[in-house]
Amino acid sequence: MRNVFYFGLEPLKARYTYQLSKEWMPATFAPYEESGELKFVDVPGEFDPDQQIKVGAVLDAVGRGKFAMSQCSNFLDMLNRDEVKDGDIIFLQDYWTPGMDAIWYALDLYGIKVKVYAMLHAQSVDEYDFTWPMRNWMRHYELGLDKRMTGIFVGSTIHRDQLRQAGFEAPIHVVSLPLHLQMTLDKLPNFNRFNTRQNKIVYSSRLDKEKNPFFMLEVADKFLSMNPDYVWHVTTSGKTFKSMLPGVIEAMEALADKQPRFRLLSNLTKEAYYTELATAKIQFNSSLQDYVSWTVLESTAFGCDVVFPNFRSFPEFIPENRMYRAFDVNNAITVLHNSSTNLRASYDWAYISDIGRQMEAYIIANDITQEINVWHETEYCAHLLKGNNNE
Repeated sequence: MRNVFYFGLEPLKARYTYQLSKEWMPATFAPYEESGELKFVDVPGEFDPDQQIKVGAVLDAVGRGKFAMSQCSNFLDMLNRDEVKDGDIIFLQDYWTPGMDAIWYALDLYGIKVKVYAMLHAQSVDEYDFTWPMRNWMRHYELGLDKRMTGIFVGSTIHRDQLRQAGFEAPIHVVSLPLHLQMTLDKLPNFNRFNTRQNKIVYSSRLDKEKNPFFMLEVADKFLSMNPDYVWHVTTSGKTFKSMLPGVIEAMEALADKQPRFRLLSNLTKEAYYTELATAKIQFNSSLQDYVSWTVLESTAFGCDVVFPNFRSFPEFIPENRMYRAFDVNNAITVLHNSSTNLRASYDWAYISDIGRQMEAYIIANDITQEINVWHETEYCAHLLKGNNNE
């Protein structure tokens, strides 16, 4: 039986990373463990479960580095105890896993050959990503790690194409984001997608530059003034709202003071957040850089319709009538109005992403090198999974 050494993200309950690293991915590999093909080894790391983002976007900059490097240290201990062998697998939940150079060095000296896979969430290949200004030094790291990769998982086709343009050579599989649909729905056991929905718009993206939050504020202000029977909720699982973008928190709080129907909801549990989605009409998004977005998957899983910009990865799967012209406030309001008066109850994006999650384990277990794209080969991927340790 081959080991899969899994380097998860910090399992913070305030972020999606707890579900992803401690629930969804272990469940993804469980059938292969039960069949005796793979042994899932969760490489532990040291972290503060109450960690808040002091500086950083998705995760705290210092906390991310410390957690990843402690994982690398623990893996090196496993290597030193002869627990790593030829043919084993390393699976990085994030391509940015500081400390891996020490592992490559040790593995080469030990003469142990392992396969390496990683989920690549963003990196410095997009001008709107917060790592873009770091590209002068980061690109060397990215392309060096590419040389060790057996396979890379990404969310969307445009991201794959950007990586190719930047010089990445490893096989790149487009698998969406690794949502576990049933485990997500289980958080709200009494959910009924056909319940009457409130006149409510939800905004759940981070408030950082690549999410274009100032644009959201302008749309929200104008939309609420035109629609007195609607509320607009901005949500976060954090104890307070955070941003690396100067002035946006102050602007958001000023709008909340001026407009009582613009409400800021912080410190939400997953169940509370999913209840927001299950009762809202529209999830609004203004991102300039996002490869699929957790917000679109979780929202539509709970029957919430969406309005997104016609930009970057979104046209790959979002219908044209649910997208507005990027940077155009009036067009965004028009699409919001049209969508809210003609809601669509169901999309299959969360299902497709669930298939993509299962394909990650299938590709790893079966040493698949031919690239797949779950957005455009959904039925083919479902066929491959049928009868092959799928859930």
